[in-house]
Amino acid sequence: MKRPSNVSSWIKLILRVLVVAAVFIGMYSYAMFQGGFVSWFLFYSITVLVVLMLLYAAIPLGSFHVKRELGDGAVIAGADYKVTVTIRRRWPFPFLYLSVTDHIEDNLKRQLKYNHSKMIFYPTLKRELTYTYTIPNAKRGEYVLYGVELSTSDMFGFFYKKTLVELEDTILVYPNYHEIERWSALENRETETTLSSLDFIEDVTSVAGAREYVPGDKLTSIDWKVTARSSKLMTKEFEEYTGQRFLIVLNNHLPNMEYETLEAYEKSVELATSLVMHSSRNQIQVGLWTVGKESAAYPIDSGPEQQKRLIYHLAKIRGDSNGDFAKGIKEYDDKIPLGTTLLIASTELTDGMLERIRIYLSRRTRVYFCLLDREIDSQSTEMKRFEQLKRYGAEAYLLSGGNIDHAIPSYAGD
Repeated sequence: MKRPSNVSSWIKLILRVLVVAAVFIGMYSYAMFQGGFVSWFLFYSITVLVVLMLLYAAIPLGSFHVKRELGDGAVIAGADYKVTVTIRRRWPFPFLYLSVTDHIEDNLKRQLKYNHSKMIFYPTLKRELTYTYTIPNAKRGEYVLYGVELSTSDMFGFFYKKTLVELEDTILVYPNYHEIERWSALENRETETTLSSLDFIEDVTSVAGAREYVPGDKLTSIDWKVTARSSKLMTKEFEEYTGQRFLIVLNNHLPNMEYETLEAYEKSVELATSLVMHSSRNQIQVGLWTVGKESAAYPIDSGPEQQKRLIYHLAKIRGDSNGDFAKGIKEYDDKIPLGTTLLIASTELTDGMLERIRIYLSRRTRVYFCLLDREIDSQSTEMKRFEQLKRYGAEAYLLSGGNIDHAIPSYAGD
């Protein structure tokens, strides 16, 4: 039995014991003075109830052993997830009832209908009790299950006992993804081959020409001779690496926390996951940046370990309304390798983002921009920015879902 934690609990317990003792003494006195079968029958009946109440009070809930079993294997968003709770007890003492509640975090609890993580067991002599609840259509994310609460009482509610068994577990629901079949940007063309280390060094160190300096360019790339001749600050341009190197950039900043925006964000995560899975299957080098309040950058690489890292990160991230995508991605400018294609997935398009993409395009970086539709008005300022983005030279897509094969591309210059 869990010990009372304060003076008030002790006082209530003492009062309850005094009430039970007073009833017992009263019935005994009544049977002694009244005599007869009925009075002694009542006394013995009350005695049995009092003994049961004392046993309820004496047997600790700590004698129960609780185990939680989670579903097998990886869980993908949209699938049902089963959780099984098993309670074993040392003595088969029949309780009036046993209430079992699996305490889970609120984000997971909201996915359950009613209170399916709770079960009430009625009198039984079984030593092992088991129940299973299902999380229907599980949503992507990482969830914590804290512990299992057990509670019971006697038939009159005099002795109520409750204990929490610490049993922390974590459920990781991976994002859903779609097979990419028709999008030419990720096709592994036969004409493209992987360069050797020597070829790559020659490509990135050979100057192809010069262009006007753009804010954000490295100072070490400035061509001072051409600058002196043209009286304008000029930057060297290098030969680009021709192998396929993709950098997925996910905008983790949300313009608001409305339902349509949250759904669009989940679709952007699905899109990023689909790109990672496709790149991994086709042995394409891919990296991932998630930019928001808390940004993360995974350099371009390939192989199964890279896939695991990226998918694990995409399963855990959550969008928020803090931070600034344009400022966040600017901090990573120097980390964009030459010859890399940017694949940006976002639920918004701001003036700052438009300017950053314009700068990337001016550096001859190819940009694919995927705007996830959150029911934006076609005449809104954001859609006007989307049209401007195409005029800058980016290949833009307006997506209503996470499958880019279903998108109608808005090509640059349309």
